[in-house]
Amino acid sequence: MAGGKETPRQKMIGMMYLVLTALLALNVSKEIIAAFVTINDKLEASGEIIDNATGNVYGTFESKRAAILTDPKADTRVIDLWQGKSDSLNAYTKDIIHYILNESNDMIKKVEGVDWVLKRQGEDSLIVELKSLMGIQAMDNYDVPTEMFIGGNPMQPKERGLAILTNINKYRNAVAELMGNYTSGKNVYTFTAPDDISGLSEALATANPDDTSRIANYYKAMTLPEVIEVKDAGKPKMVPWPSAMFDHAPVVAAAAMFTALKLDVLNSESSAAEFLLSKVDAPTFNFNKIEPLAFARTGYVNAGDSLDLNVMIAAYDTTDVAPLKYGINDSVPSNWKETTGKIPLDVSSPGNYHVTGTIGVKEKGEVIPKAWDFRYTVGKPSGTVSLPQMNVLYRGYANQVEGAASGFPNYSLSGASNVSISKSSTGYIASPGSAREATINIAGVAEDGSSSNLGSFKFRVMNLPKPSLSLGRLNDGDDATTAQLRASRQLFAGYPPEIPLEAKFSVVSWEVNATGAPRAAQGTGSNLSGDALRIISNAQPGGTITITARYKEPSGKILRQGATFKVK
Repeated sequence: MAGGKETPRQKMIGMMYLVLTALLALNVSKEIIAAFVTINDKLEASGEIIDNATGNVYGTFESKRAAILTDPKADTRVIDLWQGKSDSLNAYTKDIIHYILNESNDMIKKVEGVDWVLKRQGEDSLIVELKSLMGIQAMDNYDVPTEMFIGGNPMQPKERGLAILTNINKYRNAVAELMGNYTSGKNVYTFTAPDDISGLSEALATANPDDTSRIANYYKAMTLPEVIEVKDAGKPKMVPWPSAMFDHAPVVAAAAMFTALKLDVLNSESSAAEFLLSKVDAPTFNFNKIEPLAFARTGYVNAGDSLDLNVMIAAYDTTDVAPLKYGINDSVPSNWKETTGKIPLDVSSPGNYHVTGTIGVKEKGEVIPKAWDFRYTVGKPSGTVSLPQMNVLYRGYANQVEGAASGFPNYSLSGASNVSISKSSTGYIASPGSAREATINIAGVAEDGSSSNLGSFKFRVMNLPKPSLSLGRLNDGDDATTAQLRASRQLFAGYPPEIPLEAKFSVVSWEVNATGAPRAAQGTGSNLSGDALRIISNAQPGGTITITARYKEPSGKILRQGATFKVK
């Protein structure tokens, strides 16, 4: 993509795009193929920076709306128009990014046999992020990209490959028309996106003359060339864009090309969003800090009561300290105290408290008092112990335990019987002994360091459950071809997602056998040997691969676990 004055970041993106295209034209080694993973990560990082900046632009629409609404007689039609266009821009962008990532995901899925989507978003479950290319085992597979998007004749790519150009152009046209079609006062400006750049000058004739340069730059930047010059036996040759990008391209290179397309879309969205925002002539409030704010009518409830939590974004200027007036359980304004900082709340005795007051808000140079109120409850001291990951303590495992001490700023835990307690950076670690039950004490710690015993809590003690044994991405009990089994040559011992323990295991040794094999293969470590892979290669469909491994628990104890895989 080209055209228009580029920012340093756009120039960097363009250079990465050229490097990516150049590497695709080479008969590259596996080391260079693996380098596409690094290129892809760089593109993803740049995309995240651009996406965050664009999010700030969208947020500025609300800031300008807030400024407009300070005037009771304000006309909101202008902000409604351009903020509505920005919402459409955001929706168009999410759709095209979903399309790009979905094509990349389908391609990787055909190679790896598993879905590569990392994150979906929205009611339509739009794809917003794929997993790292580092996890792809067959990085040099070029058959799938070629078959999906090109076919047997590079000069006549498949419809699916040509559709990439078509959909990018549809997105380009839709956004350019958002920028060029609007009414301002008595002037009606129109812009109908042409099929190609040759018709751009004529199409811009009906647009606002002040906008033509930015619309043209956007249109050119989002235009993909229909053909690209490549070297064929040392001679220049013009080939269709999809063929230049995907014909005999390794899957990681093709996936990186899709990421480059995504980056181009995000960059174009950013420039379009800034254009739309520039059309709203309104001041913005001076904010230098934005953070989430959660609040409720009270900070304490009894079991069975209802409580609603309000969560919003608070934007404020830390250099402009607002004047405050407040009273605790006192609704008479003349009795209220004045401050410009934090309000010290009364927590001397249990009970319900209601704080009311005003805060000075500057509007058009004048400080206007705005009313506010807050309710809170001071309760009696109590304590409890909880296990955030499980309801038992496991032997040989660093069990994370937490406590809660109502009425105290801090707490401490100690072992009462059959357990030792140690402090960690995130809380406490409980290490139980050999008995079937353990007891933990909790004490509330006051600001002066004094403590009060709040109770004892008993827990069951059990051995760690056995981990599952997997071969690469294949889990115990999976059906797989001999090719998939050979490709998955490393053994792993670990827990599935339904067991929320962060225990780490290591495979010490293994034994591999197959139905009909004259003998088993044995080895140490987690990687299968050549003998084991030959046994797997000779297995017949319908047969069974059996693997028995010795693994080490976090405590150092050596145990055995097995797994079977059916050959299909």
